[in-house]
Amino acid sequence: MRRFLPGPLAIAASLSLAITACASDADAPRADAPQGDGSILTTFDRLTLAPGDRTGFRAAFVGATGRLGSAGLTFASRAPSVARVSAAGGRVAVQGIAAGRTWVVVRSAAAMDSVEVTVQR
Repeated sequence: MRRFLPGPLAIAASLSLAITACASDADAPRADAPQGDGSILTTFDRLTLAPGDRTGFRAAFVGATGRLGSAGLTFASRAPSVARVSAAGGRVAVQGIAAGRTWVVVRSAAAMDSVEVTVQR
């Protein structure tokens, strides 16, 4: 009995479709990330809090040599009316303002990442 195994073209088409489906969130941060050697690491991908609550996360840049650092990182909320941020030394404080969803964008000269923030009533 022969089993059907999809060919490379079918696998590539499936992966392309899956990636396109995942990237369809209109509210997601744009893919205008700086190009460079390294990446941003964050302790969380998502945070959920209530209006008035505070929580936080840490972020660091990992260079091509593998060294971690937080110098030069900037942080911004895409919707300050939903959540506000303040940061120092790679530690980020997030305060829920009003119900909604936003992203805290972490940026260095060579990389960008984001943390999704949901503020629930």
